[in-house]
Amino acid sequence: MSDSSFIPKGIAPTAEQLAIQLGKYKRVIVEANAGAAKTTTLALRLAQALARGADVDRVLALTYTDAAVQAMKQALTRIGLPATVRNRIKVRTFDDFCRARLQHIEGGNVHQLDRPEQLKPHVLQAIERVMGNPDERHPDEFAVEGTGEAMVEGLLQSFARLKGTLQWQLEAAEQVLTPALATELGHDYLTLRTFWAYEAIRRGGHPDHPAFRAPHDATYDLACMLLDEDAFVDMPQPLALGLHLVLVDEMHDTNRAMFTVLRHLLAQNPQTAFIGVGDRDQVIHAVAGADASFMADSFERDIGPAERLPLTASYRFGPALAASVGRLSRKDCASLSGIQTDVAVITHEDGRDAERHIVRMVRERVGLGEAATLSDIAVLLRQPHQSVALENHLLDHGVDYRTSGFDTYLMRPEVLFVRGLIACARRAFAGIEQLDTRVKVLQAMLLFCGSFVQSEHDDPEDRRKAEQEAIQTVAHAPQLVDAFLDNQILRHAPAAVRPHIEAAIDIASTNVTELLLERFVRALSPQVLAERVMVQARDIAQVGANIQGLIDSAATYDHVESFFRAMNEREIRQQGMRGKDCVLLSSIEAAKGLEFEHVIMPGLNKGEFAIGGNTVDNRNLMYVGMTRARRRLTILCDRQRPSQYLVDAGLI
Repeated sequence: MSDSSFIPKGIAPTAEQLAIQLGKYKRVIVEANAGAAKTTTLALRLAQALARGADVDRVLALTYTDAAVQAMKQALTRIGLPATVRNRIKVRTFDDFCRARLQHIEGGNVHQLDRPEQLKPHVLQAIERVMGNPDERHPDEFAVEGTGEAMVEGLLQSFARLKGTLQWQLEAAEQVLTPALATELGHDYLTLRTFWAYEAIRRGGHPDHPAFRAPHDATYDLACMLLDEDAFVDMPQPLALGLHLVLVDEMHDTNRAMFTVLRHLLAQNPQTAFIGVGDRDQVIHAVAGADASFMADSFERDIGPAERLPLTASYRFGPALAASVGRLSRKDCASLSGIQTDVAVITHEDGRDAERHIVRMVRERVGLGEAATLSDIAVLLRQPHQSVALENHLLDHGVDYRTSGFDTYLMRPEVLFVRGLIACARRAFAGIEQLDTRVKVLQAMLLFCGSFVQSEHDDPEDRRKAEQEAIQTVAHAPQLVDAFLDNQILRHAPAAVRPHIEAAIDIASTNVTELLLERFVRALSPQVLAERVMVQARDIAQVGANIQGLIDSAATYDHVESFFRAMNEREIRQQGMRGKDCVLLSSIEAAKGLEFEHVIMPGLNKGEFAIGGNTVDNRNLMYVGMTRARRRLTILCDRQRPSQYLVDAGLI
């Protein structure tokens, strides 16, 4: 082994970075802060290993996302590794790495389905199998009506968490699934039954070659195989690769499935050195089961002791924000940035003032230079329903925006449902100009009414096709919507649902905005309807909040008819927005790994931001949101009930 040092080009490493680069430890875990050049530091460690004689073909860098793979490749370029060297370095997501290893075992590629809409038919098929199982011992647990369309998104999220945590394999592998066991595991019975039906479909009846894989399924499949002691009795161990160095970036995103693969990878390559880097305060457990323990106790217990080195100074933001972030996270956080980040807290008496403040800051580019663009600004929201009033303000003031982590509110199924009810009440279905939107409105009405289109077909797929054909016919001929409402939606809706729909339509037909505001939501009972077609509590709550937000926005209109026209006009305006130079409205989770010149965080109110109380996840969400900012962070809160996190961060 050579003692020569790698000298990077274009950067002067800090003392902390040099300690990480030059340290001679077999296992290192770097505890980093947000914006502290984690990936660059990892690249320095990799380059140093090559300088000391590591074989470039025996180096493996793993991370969670494709974006992080590109960031690592860019870091290797930035520090001056020649192209002939860096092009040979294997930089992979965990899932891509696992997919390649499984290919050696399975002897071929497995069809990859990457988008939710590709997975949706398989989830619906699984729901149908479960609901139609004549041997089901607990049918009373399946109190869900309709086709199950409203459940798909929530179920896919639950499946991802079940797979990421390996919860069933580790906690219930030898047990029979019952409602009591489901409750003990923290899931509802229908979700777990559907999970296993979906997995049977995904496996395609073949134990060694699945019919398809979704994102992160390769990691899950390989992890399950590794937990089976007999899996590799008659075949070579797929992780014995003779590696010299394994690196893991964004280690705070590691879940149990990924950690299982990592543990076996290091065990099968006993001579390899290891370095992982992450920020525990960016762990959000709800996303695929990420857990901070895999950087801490679990690593020490299951893999072995590691040298722990700090990376505290941020290059992203200035000292003022670093001080607030440090107080919130209760750890040292310094700044090496030349930027002086402004941190402002704006209090307001009325929630509508928050939207006005945001629109003003966006239009005036507050805190930014003359060259700043709309894409330099991000508004980070804790819950999707918070976007309803804000989107309306942006649309009405001609400010372009895009969303990430949630749909624009006008295209959310529950909002489309209400638009459909008002359209029927006002005999104005043709006023919804976009054909695709009419289709989605009719689908949403069937969905929330728990209804269906009558068909002579017995096969489920044929029935779905017939339903789509009927919807297309009505969408092309809006004059047919009254007959469709009476003869299909209401006729086939459960008896308990019809009165809600009829009452809501009656109220909207009066054309009196005051009645709409006072009685519509109470008559419709959206959460009651949602409970009949959904199983995830968070999805049900969002339905009610989105519909309430929509109806509240009618307050500035003289008549229901003008409110309905405004929704349609806003939709046309929203679809005509530019795709690039626009403000980002994003969930905090979707903003992880990104940075913006100005970050705006509204709704920092007691009882609103910290859903479920002062949990680690909620505090970490606050940390992630704050640390996306470079030049300015603006936080908005109710003057009478600011979040405790603002006190903890020393901001009030």
